[in-house]
Amino acid sequence: MDIQKDKISSFFERKSIAATIWFGLVAVALLNAVKGDAYNNFIIFKQSFFHLKNNTNLYLEYVNEYKDHYYYSPSFAVLVTPFVFIPKLIAPFAWGFFDAGVLYYAIRQLPVKVKYQNFILIVSANEMMNAAGNLQSNGIMAATIILSFVYLLRQKESASAFMILVGFFIKLYSIAGLAFFFFSKQKIKFILYFIFWTIVIMCLPLVVTSPANLLQCYRDWAAALSLKSNFDITVPMHQNMVDITLQGMVKRIFYLPHLNKWIFIVPALIIFGAQFIYYQYFSHPIYRLYILCSVLLFIIVFNTGTESPTFIIGVPAICLWYVLQEKTKWIHFVFLVSIFFSSFSYSDIFTPWLRTHIMMPYALKVLGCFIVWVVIAVQIFTKQFLKLSLHRP
Repeated sequence: MDIQKDKISSFFERKSIAATIWFGLVAVALLNAVKGDAYNNFIIFKQSFFHLKNNTNLYLEYVNEYKDHYYYSPSFAVLVTPFVFIPKLIAPFAWGFFDAGVLYYAIRQLPVKVKYQNFILIVSANEMMNAAGNLQSNGIMAATIILSFVYLLRQKESASAFMILVGFFIKLYSIAGLAFFFFSKQKIKFILYFIFWTIVIMCLPLVVTSPANLLQCYRDWAAALSLKSNFDITVPMHQNMVDITLQGMVKRIFYLPHLNKWIFIVPALIIFGAQFIYYQYFSHPIYRLYILCSVLLFIIVFNTGTESPTFIIGVPAICLWYVLQEKTKWIHFVFLVSIFFSSFSYSDIFTPWLRTHIMMPYALKVLGCFIVWVVIAVQIFTKQFLKLSLHRP
């Protein structure tokens, strides 16, 4: 038994193994993505730059160029510029590896032992493959939140504020990173940098467009997001691949299509906010990491825009929570159940019937993230984090 444990421990000690699994699975996913419908997502990103430059509406339907619509900010259309002029055959691979690489870097910056970083990367690799196969930006989104946390702990307020706002101008929910503001030792400095980077990133499209067109772009963006939200609500529940959330799961299981999302979100916000009452522990390393996990999981569990590739934001949080624990049968059980639902319930390891008739129609993928989010809240309210240490063997 000891020999077997030593082999497992040795496996997770090596950075090279984690990197190979992480980027190897991403490569496989990208090979399939460029041959399928997912390539359309990259075309949307690429064409947004030209629409912005030509002063055309970013958010119209361009049926001769791609399917679906562009829902990102005008600033994102400039941020993708480096990938616009890369040769067509290379560009989607460059984007996919960048998306995965930024998250890989972010996880490597977490203040936990290397073997725990490796564990997070290896267990999350399946979900990173799922995200990479859609050629979206979910790896970047997870990275911006994690890095905003890491940089704030390192008293790099400028970098932390920048990360939050880069994420916000891609997808709005990155603003959740402001929860880490309470950990800042230089709050005025953080606020000033936040204002500064807001102005810089908001005005970034001016390098290729006019002030009048940029202002119109922001109006169009707000209108597009409103329309998208209404569209997601009108899609039949069992056909909707978005809203894989707690409220989405309850709607599907009990067939309550008009259930108000705020019935879930308001109590969740109260529970989440109450976790900050222990201000005397704001410098406690485990407490801080619990809050990071809680933020990442909250985005998945309660954000109505959550879809399957978005879970790369939540799965690393489940893994991070697990490596912080004193291992018991109960902790092992919670972790295995949570990973089963949140990372593997939509995968090919199960029969197509189970996946298409049970897991996907009822949005059961969210169940694992919800379980761990609740456990973290309970552990914070009962101060169980005080029993834990980052320096355990």
